[in-house]
Amino acid sequence: MKTYGESGQAKSDNEKDLIMHAELKNDSLTLMASDGNADHPVKNVGDNIHLSISGTDENEELLTKFFNGLSEGGQVQFPLSKQFWGDTFGMFTDKFGFHWMVNIASSVQKKKS
Repeated sequence: MKTYGESGQAKSDNEKDLIMHAELKNDSLTLMASDGNADHPVKNVGDNIHLSISGTDENEELLTKFFNGLSEGGQVQFPLSKQFWGDTFGMFTDKFGFHWMVNIASSVQKKKS
């Protein structure tokens, strides 16, 4: 985990201990989370957290299942689709008001980097 203060991104003392990036990984997926801050104030329950699930196209079926299941009953802001940077990406707010991003990186592109 890294706080806004540790990254030099805190705009006030109130933000210095908020989490800017938290990451939990297993063999094939990465779950990331971040606290809200002054640029992303809590207006509704759920606005104070953003979650991201990432993996490679080797896990595309599972990641697509996560996107479809977690977004059911919520609102999709950005459908899961191929992006100019080569990954498949989508964003939604689930039925509880939590914000999610799903990124499926091309394993071919990953091997090049």
